Amino acid sequence: METFGLDKETCRDIIDWMKAKGYSINTIQQYTYTLKQLSINDGEISNENLRKVIKKFKHQNQRAVLYIINNYCFDKGIDFRLLIPKIKVKPRKMPEILSLEEIKVMIDSAPHPFNLAIRCLYNMGAGLRISEIIKFSWSNIRWADWLSNQENYGIALIKSGKGSKDRVVNIPSNLMKDLYSYAKEQNNLNENQIPTGGMIFPMGNSEWKQELKETNLDQWKNEYIRHAYNWFRYSILHKCCEKALNKHIKIHSLRSSRATYLYEIEKVPIERIQLLLGHSSIATTMIYTKVNPVSTFEMLKNTKEL
Repeated sequence: METFGLDKETCRDIIDWMKAKGYSINTIQQYTYTLKQLSINDGEISNENLRKVIKKFKHQNQRAVLYIINNYCFDKGIDFRLLIPKIKVKPRKMPEILSLEEIKVMIDSAPHPFNLAIRCLYNMGAGLRISEIIKFSWSNIRWADWLSNQENYGIALIKSGKGSKDRVVNIPSNLMKDLYSYAKEQNNLNENQIPTGGMIFPMGNSEWKQELKETNLDQWKNEYIRHAYNWFRYSILHKCCEKALNKHIKIHSLRSSRATYLYEIEKVPIERIQLLLGHSSIATTMIYTKVNPVSTFEMLKNTKEL
């Protein structure tokens, strides 16, 4: 088979195959867009027109669709394989590491309850993704265990993280107490004094796309994450935290800062940090835990100078 047709039916079949394989909603959405572009522009793909396709789709995520097509064909027993040349990939930039003082300023500058959201992003496990805190609900926390001993740390289940994986993380005791106080403020306690309800930190307009929510909940959840991310990025990070620190902040910096702090200061083994972060590969964890230059400067401050 020298060419592979990318009509609408085949594209839908590839998308269904990705869903069955457990690809995340965001990944499927990205690949769906690229598949549609391939379908519209070329209609079919072959090794002859591969270089033209690669020139057109320069982003790494776009080119990843070529591997998806290969894996799909192999899995379905289709006699077609793209001979994808090695593509030079730009080295990943080292994530910015925020200091504890900078994170404290961010927390102090954010309005309630989003100061709690920033504390959750930084303090839970080895740091959370913004999509995880957007979806985070009261039922994700094991409240009964913590209520039996409120000096202990809390435990939370992060559901359907990146790659549709679940993982368990700890919540420091003071943060647990403040989350519980917030649940009381919201009158979210049931007869057993356990917090109930949906998302802990609803972001943006509470009535956002109600019609879609009622007709297609899965699609609404996916679109809401993007809506909530943009709202948090502008209304909290830009208007409050960046203004207070007078610098641009990437939300993901909180996660990489926490991982680096645990590795450098608390001396947590990198394998444990990998587990808390939910990384499949320890190589990814090692990118997060690059040595903070400031700590190196501290080590060198008493060295002799000429």
